[in-house]
Amino acid sequence: MQISKEFKIGLFSIIAIALLYIGFNFLKGIDFFSNTHKYYAMYRNIDGLEVSNSVIINGLVVGRVGSISFLQDRENQILVELDIDGNIVLDDSTKAFLISEGFLGGKAIELRMPERITNPLNDGDTIRSEIAMGLIESLTEQTQPVADNVGILIRKFNNIMDSLMVTEQLIRRTIITMNSTLEATNDIVEGNQTPISNSISNMESLTEKLNQSAGSLNAVLTKTGVFVDSLNQLEMSTAINNLTRMSENLNAVLLGMQEGEGTMGKILKDDSLYNNLTRTAEDLDKLLVDLRENPKRYVHFSVFGRKDRPEKEPVKDPEKELVKDPEKEPEKEERE
Repeated sequence: MQISKEFKIGLFSIIAIALLYIGFNFLKGIDFFSNTHKYYAMYRNIDGLEVSNSVIINGLVVGRVGSISFLQDRENQILVELDIDGNIVLDDSTKAFLISEGFLGGKAIELRMPERITNPLNDGDTIRSEIAMGLIESLTEQTQPVADNVGILIRKFNNIMDSLMVTEQLIRRTIITMNSTLEATNDIVEGNQTPISNSISNMESLTEKLNQSAGSLNAVLTKTGVFVDSLNQLEMSTAINNLTRMSENLNAVLLGMQEGEGTMGKILKDDSLYNNLTRTAEDLDKLLVDLRENPKRYVHFSVFGRKDRPEKEPVKDPEKELVKDPEKEPEKEERE
């Protein structure tokens, strides 16, 4: 049987395409001749994970991502199919972490397994999934406090710069004001140069006159000082003499009182006044006691008055006794 040239070309093309497909998949980690198990993981966000991305355990590639499905009826979750080497036994505590590979941001699935397998998973089971923090995210989280501090420092620096700007404006205004003041002062000096020169000349002449009269002023000041010193000495001596006389008089009075002279001396030396006062107090005490015990001896009191009190005799008017009866006088004359 003779094979045509076209058949040979077609067969060769099919074989080449199959080999190319197998080689391409082999480069991507797909081994058509090895035994694999399928597992599934559910994610909210796969962050750019693609089919044929690696599945690794402790840095070793043990499988690949077989397919990715969007489950709209499961709250928009994403189902990822994992083709893992059949010789790898997974435990039910295994977790599938979505990680970033390298600085380029490629994604992969990392399986984190326990040291011992206690409850192995079967082909087709679902693995618990989590999203691990990538290198960039980790660096971002670690550098975030530094960035915040830098931001605070920049804001403080801006505030300081604003304050410096305000200070600079104030300094400029101050310098402008000082310049205007100096210019005004120069104008005043230039306009009053002659009076100022005359004032300086007068001050110089006055200074010369004061220098000339300095000798006489020194003599006057010396005499004044001597006078003030003598006056102070005089006043001090007078005050001291007065104090001395007062002290002597006071000593004489106290000495006389000690010797019993005068009223105060007799009071201090003679105890008769003390004895009299003591007897008077005792007599007064006895009188008060007797008054308390026998009040009737000293006080007479009656509501209606005493009955046995003698009535007062009527006072005779001497003028009435001297008036003569005119009818009795003729009788007296007839008797005569």
